[in-house]
This record gives sequence, structure tokens and C-alpha cells, in this order.
Amino acid sequence: MVLILVDGKSTVADLCEKTGNQQLVENALQELERDGLVVPQLEADSVWEQSRKVAEDIKAAAMKRLSKDKEAVADEAPPAAPAPLPAVELPPAPPPSVEPFSVAPLSISPQSVYPPPQSVAPLSVFDREPESPPPPAHEEPAARIAGRLSGMLAGDDDVIKPIRRGPRTYVSLPLAIALGVAGVVVLLLLFFALYPYDRHRPELEAGLGRLVGQPVRIGEVQASFLPRPAISLQSVSVGDGAKAQAASIRLVPELFSLLGSRPVFSSVEVVAASLDDDAVALLPKALAAVAQANAPAQVGAISFSRLRLSLLGLALADLHGEIASADLASGKPISLRNAERSLHLRATTDGANIVADFEGYAWLPVPNSPYRFDSIQGKAVWDGRALALRSLDARIFDGALQGTLRFERTGQPKLSGEIGVKHMSLARLGAALGYPEQFEGEFAGALKFSATAAEWGEALRAAAGDGDFAMQRGTLGKFDLVEAVRRAGKGSVAGGSTRFEQLGSKLRITPESVRFTDIALASGALRSGGTLDIARDGKLSGRFDVEMRGSASVIRMPVTASGTLRNPALQAGR
Repeated sequence: MVLILVDGKSTVADLCEKTGNQQLVENALQELERDGLVVPQLEADSVWEQSRKVAEDIKAAAMKRLSKDKEAVADEAPPAAPAPLPAVELPPAPPPSVEPFSVAPLSISPQSVYPPPQSVAPLSVFDREPESPPPPAHEEPAARIAGRLSGMLAGDDDVIKPIRRGPRTYVSLPLAIALGVAGVVVLLLLFFALYPYDRHRPELEAGLGRLVGQPVRIGEVQASFLPRPAISLQSVSVGDGAKAQAASIRLVPELFSLLGSRPVFSSVEVVAASLDDDAVALLPKALAAVAQANAPAQVGAISFSRLRLSLLGLALADLHGEIASADLASGKPISLRNAERSLHLRATTDGANIVADFEGYAWLPVPNSPYRFDSIQGKAVWDGRALALRSLDARIFDGALQGTLRFERTGQPKLSGEIGVKHMSLARLGAALGYPEQFEGEFAGALKFSATAAEWGEALRAAAGDGDFAMQRGTLGKFDLVEAVRRAGKGSVAGGSTRFEQLGSKLRITPESVRFTDIALASGALRSGGTLDIARDGKLSGRFDVEMRGSASVIRMPVTASGTLRNPALQAGR
């Protein structure tokens, strides 16, 4: 039945579809082909034929490259293509019989009707796989290299396309753009790191010198990457006497701007700088020059870290702050804070003066200082010659301190001021001065003073002034006036104490001593007056006129004071 359906045009798939039995069609076609009744007709070369052609092409190309005679190789004919397979020719159909679907008797063999072909038919696609063609002859590496070189020198364009193993890799457009940008960034970083910045040191020194109006020296110029990429100027000093010094000045650039004529720095970081009196006066001018629109470089912001200001004997250390160039150009103040954030400065310029409002809480002037300000605020004005502290208002030792101070450097250092004290704890003041647990009471007073010295460190020792004070409900430790009167004529008295309700005196300060005059002490039946001198080394000298009132009599007796303030000795006389 399958032989009847074969018409030379139907494919195997068509025959399977007509019969509805694929296994039957394939088995029948194999038997018919084996008997020589049908021959497969291929539309294209089989896989084995194509492999054989590729092998022959490779062999021909290799022989062509190894040949020294180019013309002989060019004339060589390419291998002939195999003849196409003959089409399947079917024998004429037998005359129709009475029965339309009858077949020939089984006793007649197909070979007796259709003789087998004389030549062997091509191997069927339904039979076993043909043997693979023999591999091409192996060439020596030297011969293969020589052949390739000869082909290149001869201009041979007959190049065999290499066999690619695995899938082809494609790069998407976004990935290509990202890789390109990353490559540009890497190149810029390499340029930034390897560029010889130190050769521009003379130009940098000259440019900074024009900004501050003083000679500038730079130790070294180099690139740094931490905490962020920057051009670092190491060991910078300003002025002949090193009026200002900085461990480093870090210029943080925008990388692409370095390729232009006017670089842009997002920030300028001044690290561990120390400024003296003259440098502080030059600071506003330098900052204003940096913020100008026509400056040789554009700066986004200026920051300070670990800044130290030394101004007429006053030192502020470990200050930090930052200001944008736009804010600086508009006149906004520079804000500085110490590391503990206990002191805050807001500095600006007023003509030729620098004006700074300061405010602090729990502030120590120096580390481990006994003078701890619970709060302090005021205004400082620096005109280049003098520093004035105005509207000073501080809370210290449970009391208030108010007044003004002025520091001048005309010739010798000079200090002057007027201060007032209210409700201050005498116990805490005495402990800060080195006399703990010796004095008690609530202290108030006023003092006007001035001092001139060779150095600022000696100004307080050279101070002179006048004032007065008053104390209430306190104790004078180691001053026992009552016991001294009771032991009159029996020697001096050391130790003890005298309690009082009120104690007042006038005060005069000289470079040699502190003198208390018009002393007035009252404590119940005890009254006392007199004078007392305390030398700079702590020695005592003075006299108390003691009066003790009893129910029937009044005792008056002078008492002399000697010894030291820490260990006084009192002795009464008749």
C-alpha cells in the first residue's frame, strides 16, 4: 500500500500523515529501498557530505598556502562537487483490475518484475549512520606557521574563518556606556595620582602670598586620597616669623576642572593651623580674596579643623568650622566651635575690626583647669592692636561675673578691666585658688585694675587695682579670734575657725601684695576690725581689733596675725 502512495513528490512526513502510522511507513520505505524499488531524493547535501566538503576545502587552502608557486596554485582547479543524487523514478502503474484496490499475488517477487539496479544506491537516511570521513592530514607547527606567513606576505585573502566554540557574547549599549565612563574615571584617577604636583610649588607659594600679603612657604605638594581625593600642601607657613602655620592645606578638586584654565575646588580644608596676633588680623583679608569672583581658582567652601588662635595671651585651641564662599561674600559670619562643642564663636568684620560674639557652656579655658564656666557670653573686638571683651557675663562658682576686659600690645603687654561679682561661693573660689575647705560664705564685690608686664604670662602678677567686697554667713578656717583672746599672753593660736554673719573690707591690689583695710566682722557678740596684708608668696601680716561683749562686760584686745594664709598664727596682747 505504501508503494502505491509514493509519487516522487510526497515527503516521508506526507506519507505518514496519509496513512496515520509512522512506524509502518518507515519500515515499508526501508524494505522498498533495500529492494531497489525506491530511491530517496534529497533537497540538500547530507551532514556527512557537508563535513567531507569542509575537510576538502581546508586541505585545499592549506596546500595553497604551502605552495611557493602562486600561479600554479591559482590555476589549480577546485575539487569537483559531487553529482546530485538521481530522482526517484517509479515504474508505471499496472492496468487497473476489476477490483480497484487489489495487489499483485505474493508469489511474484518484485525482482522478477523490476530488476535491481546495476549500481549500488546511496545509503538510505533510514539505515545506520555512515562512517565519518578520515581526518585531514596533520601539519607540523613550523609548516603551518610558514604557510600563514607566506599567505600574509603574498596578500592572500583566502582566510578560513575560525571555528567559534560556545555562544557569541554581545555587550548591550548601557553596559558599553558604563564601561566607557568607568575607563575615563580610571584614567583621570591615574592622572591625578601620578601628576608631578611638586613642580608647581613656586607658583602656589606666589599665589598664596598675593592673597595674604605675606611670604608663604610650602614644604611639599602631593596627592592624597583619604578621606577623599585632594591636592595636599604640606607644612605651610606664612610670614617671616611664622605668624601662621598649618600642618596641611587640602584642596579638594572637581577632577574634570583640572583640565581647564580655572580649576574648581569644592572645598579647601585647613588642618591643624596655628594663628598668632598678626595672622588673625590678616585672616579676613585672605578669606575675602578667596571668595572674589575673579579669583584664579573657584572655591566652594573653606573649612578649619584643629585650629588654634593665640591672641594677646589668650589661646583657643581645637576649633572647627566651615563657611561657604557665597556666604563669606555676602558678609555672613564665620562659625567656629571647639571639639567639645562647649564654646561657639561667630566672627565677622566691621570695617578694619574683627568682631566675634562668643557663647559657651561648661567651658574650660584650658584642659583640667580649675576655672570651669557654667556659662559665658560676650563680644570680642580686635582692631589689630587691642582686644576688647565687652558685655562679659559669666556664671562661675555658683555666682555671676560681669564686666569688661581690655588687652593691648602697645609697647609692653597691658591688661585692664572692671569686673563685678555676685553671689559667688567662697568655698569653690578658695578651692580653685588652692585653699580647699578653709573658707566658706557667699562672696560679692567689685574690682577695677590694670597691669603692665614684659610678657602676657606675668600680667596678673603685675596687676594693681582697688575694690571692695562683702561676705555673708561664712567661716574663716584656721583663724580662731575667740580662742586667741581667751589665751592672751599664753602664746599663739593655730587652727580653729571663726564663724561670721557679715564680713566686709576694702581691697587694694599691688604687684607685691593684696591688702585688706577697714575690715568689719560681725558674729553675735564678736566684733572685729583691722587690716591684713597677704604677700604674693602667701605670707601674712596684720592686726585685728577684737571686741567681745558679755552680759556684764566688754573685752577689747588686739590680735596680731602672722605665718601664712594656709597656716596662720594668731596671738593676742594686752
